[in-house]
Amino acid sequence: MTSNFIKLRQLAWTPTLILYIGYALVIGITEEYIYRGMLLPLLRECFPHRLMLAICIDSLLFGLTHLLINSSQLTLSYVIPQVFYAAAGGLIFCGLYLRTNNLVWPIFLHALSDVSVVVSLATHTHTAAKLSIPVAYAIGISVLYLVLFIIIAFIVHWQVRPQKRLLSR
Repeated sequence: MTSNFIKLRQLAWTPTLILYIGYALVIGITEEYIYRGMLLPLLRECFPHRLMLAICIDSLLFGLTHLLINSSQLTLSYVIPQVFYAAAGGLIFCGLYLRTNNLVWPIFLHALSDVSVVVSLATHTHTAAKLSIPVAYAIGISVLYLVLFIIIAFIVHWQVRPQKRLLSR
């Protein structure tokens, strides 16, 4: 991610680049409002005593949205790892939202994570052929992101668990 910030600073600040940055911000704001601001509270109501189930459903739906949107333009070998990456990111955004009770922080983190999207939009020709990876790599990356999803789920579970209050004497 650091290299993307360096690349972003080296790009010429054209109206197109500013448009890409605005696009990434609008996407982050919109996705966070929909998934953490609206869907997560609804899922918490549906599963009142199963917070982690609500968080995982929210995050997996967030990942699947990336599949639905991107698979019409890109190869599945490129999109499937992105689904697991987005789902893992969704867990982090859920945990941050629940910890702070504020959408600003997940939106900010989401915008930071979209710097790579801005750099990619500004520096590459985007066709399905150019944004394709071998299936074996896609499987390996997907497994890595799935493991990451599980690890993050445990961390988020630990972060959002109910705190036991110490009884005062």
